[in-house]
Amino acid sequence: MRHWMMLASVLLPGMASASGHELSLGGNLFSSSGLSLALPHRPGLEAAYAYETGGWRLGGGIRWNFSSAGGNPPLEVYARAQITAEMGVWRPAVGPELGLSGLRVVAAPNTGFPADYPDVRTRGFGPVYAAIHAAPLRFAFGRFTASALELQWGTLLSPRPGSLMRLQLGLLQVGVML
Repeated sequence: MRHWMMLASVLLPGMASASGHELSLGGNLFSSSGLSLALPHRPGLEAAYAYETGGWRLGGGIRWNFSSAGGNPPLEVYARAQITAEMGVWRPAVGPELGLSGLRVVAAPNTGFPADYPDVRTRGFGPVYAAIHAAPLRFAFGRFTASALELQWGTLLSPRPGSLMRLQLGLLQVGVML
């Protein structure tokens, strides 16, 4: 079996076992909801780092959202650990994500609620969130990676987990192995 792996690494460079540091950039759509109130999807950007070895991806990053509603900075900082599979160029990944978020608004302006309602609701939620992050359409081509339609589903952890849900769709993430 070892000989086959060596042969594959010579014939298919970059398609055998990936191990190393990856930097990536991407775009996403973010939405949150709580108590039957939902925000429309808001676009954002993401910069990430990951170290991949032995079927694991460990890393983190920062997200910037184009909306500053609610007076919080439109930033998130996160860390994640994912299990990966390697099937030729296909490299799906899934695992937990833990982060700090400034995106905690549950009502948008002009929803029929009092003008200060988003600020009042936002003050009740803490910044820490937990989520499951899945990248089923992740591929590696030599030193480059591309992932489309990543899905993240989670909740803010305080004051009550589940009181504000979050959903994020990663449109496209492009990376390079260093």
